[in-house]
Order: sequence, then C-alpha cells, then structure tokens
Amino acid sequence: MKYLIADDEPLARQRAKRLMGNLSGFDCCGMAEHGAQVLELVNQENPDVLLLDIDMPGLSGLEVAQRLSDSNHNIKIVFVTAHPEFALDAFHVFASGFLVKPVQFEQLEAVMSRFYSPKIQYQLAGQTRSVDVAQIMVAKAEDKYTHIWFKGGEAVIDESLKSLLATYPQAFIQIHRNTLVRRNAIESLRSSSSGLLLKLKGFSELLPVSRRAAKDLKGLI
Repeated sequence: MKYLIADDEPLARQRAKRLMGNLSGFDCCGMAEHGAQVLELVNQENPDVLLLDIDMPGLSGLEVAQRLSDSNHNIKIVFVTAHPEFALDAFHVFASGFLVKPVQFEQLEAVMSRFYSPKIQYQLAGQTRSVDVAQIMVAKAEDKYTHIWFKGGEAVIDESLKSLLATYPQAFIQIHRNTLVRRNAIESLRSSSSGLLLKLKGFSELLPVSRRAAKDLKGLI
C-alpha cells in the first residue's frame, strides 16, 4: 500500500517515515509540508493512506480532509497531531485513525493493521490457509521447518526464523537460538534452576531464554 506523509515539521516527517519503515507492505510515495501540497500529491500519486498533521500552514489538516472527502477520493486518512482536542472534529471528516504525538510504534502498528495485515500461509489438511503475523505468539525452529503458535491454533511453515525476524523486526524478538516471540506479548521473566524463563500473555508454556537474549528482554519489561 502507498502512503503519503503530511507535516510542516521536517523531523516529524522523518520520524513518521522511519516508523512506517518497520511495517511490511507499505511504501512511501511522498511527503508534503502544507495543505495545498497534500492535495497536489494525492492527485499525482493516488496513495492508499495519508498520515496528516492538523496544524499546518495554509489549509489545515481538517480542511484538507474535508476537500478529499468532498472529491470522493478513496483514501484512508490518519491524523497525526499534537492536539488531542481535535479528535472529534477529525472523525467528523471521516478519519480512519487518530494518533497523538509523539507517536509510538505500537500505536501506529495497531492503526495500520486495520488497512493491511501481513499474512503467512500454511498447509492444513491439504488446504492453504493463512494467519495474520500479528496473531503469531511463538515461532520455533524444528529441523528444516518452523513451528508457529498463534491465537486459535498452530502450524508448520517453510519460512526460517532468520527470514521472519528480518521481514518483521518490530513484531518479533529472538529469545533463544531456536525461538522467536511476539514483542508486545512479553509479560515477565522468571528464574528457575535451569535458567531464565519467559512468560507471554495468553501463552501457557514458559519459554527458555538464552543469556545472550536476557539483556535485551529485560529492557522490554
């Protein structure tokens, strides 16, 4: 999906692009500094998603959204603003999302997952099925395959742990040479006679943690 960033602050534009770069399936097609430029780029690039600041020179973000709505542009508008008091006004112009600066990646990911959620395919009883990456809790390397556990089931896939981690770096963290877990599911670390164990929200099994990974995990808890 193509997206456009509109913000009069250069650092804000770069931060938004950097955060979006951690999401697979999204490509930046331009960045705008003011309302008139937003309308011009929307007509030129026809983006699927617009990350739109409200307080901009010339046309405000709300005015831009109203014009796009009036012209029947099929675009999803996500307001990114330092002014939470504009939330109600934003949804009056059919906003698809509203984020308050400074935006955290988890918040951005939650909004964008409504528009595009990457999926991983697997085989079950001879049929090809798929699961949202956001639903995968644990991935373990088993011989030449990877065993995944997700909300509602489990499956075996061909994709390696290395490939999963490279493709979805913000979704997973490696806790052992043969195990990845979902970052936002981490609950706690526990000591045992055999070493550190990780507890995930909504996952009953305690997972062993390597000494190498322990430091990074402690920074997330």
